[in-house]
Amino acid sequence: MPKISRLTWDDLRLVLEVARQGSILRAANVLRLDHSTVTRRLGHIEYLLEQRLFDRSNRGIRSRPETEHLLDHIRKMEVHAAALGEELGRISDPEVRTVRIATMEGLASGYLARRVHAIAKGQDSLRIELFSNPHIVDLLRKETDIFLSFFDPSMPGLVSRQVGEVAIYLYGSSRYAELHGLPKTVGDLAGHRFVGYIDEMVTIDSVRWLQEIIAEPDISFCSNSVIAQRNAAMSGAGLAVLPVFVGEGNDSLFRVLADEVRITRPVWMSIGRDQELLKAIKKCADGIEAAFQADRNFLLGLATVLDHAVR
Repeated sequence: MPKISRLTWDDLRLVLEVARQGSILRAANVLRLDHSTVTRRLGHIEYLLEQRLFDRSNRGIRSRPETEHLLDHIRKMEVHAAALGEELGRISDPEVRTVRIATMEGLASGYLARRVHAIAKGQDSLRIELFSNPHIVDLLRKETDIFLSFFDPSMPGLVSRQVGEVAIYLYGSSRYAELHGLPKTVGDLAGHRFVGYIDEMVTIDSVRWLQEIIAEPDISFCSNSVIAQRNAAMSGAGLAVLPVFVGEGNDSLFRVLADEVRITRPVWMSIGRDQELLKAIKKCADGIEAAFQADRNFLLGLATVLDHAVR
């Protein structure tokens, strides 16, 4: 029996993941194997193929030029394997296909939860799981299917694209205005109180928007929850810097210095490279992007009310 015929799909997946990650350790983490196991199996695969697949150095591991042709074939096999897995799952359980979306609390509760019906439109067998998490989730470990954030993770094995942009304003309440008045200029902000995040608990730098408008804010209340910050601002505890999908839509808050204080953040959608091949995930991702495009004016602060009409 030719030695090459002893190769399995798991062997080929291992080769592909090592090439993607450029590191045996990172590939081992993705594959959920020990570093030594990946090293040993890779050596065995190279023995069966009777050729070296990678060049190793202190900077990591890189596929050799002659390996690229083999990797092209493995990538095509991966596409078919993912499609086959989805089809077999559809046959064994035709009722429900679950897609998990992970993102920050405000984006999850303030926007996506209000757009679930539009995102899943035309997909009666789709169940969406919305996972609110302040930390960066690991798509490569399949902790989630789709990750939305204010930054591009730029990680090997992920496919990311910008799907929208969000405006962020300074908000205050009538109660706060009664107690402390309102700033008339950006220079007046140093004399006012704010609500914000607990600094040492911030894991995503792109939400440090308060520090972008004032270097040393006088914070009277802080929380790792942006919804708690909004509620505190509504009570008059302080001014709050909030994305429009958190700050708009209630009678208690209004924009303060709207012409002078405006920040924007891009919204990035990331999917595992193998996961994007699955129909349910692709349709859900397309639905998310369509929702962001349809709500563009609201998300940029050009409209103050989110249109609830189903698109």
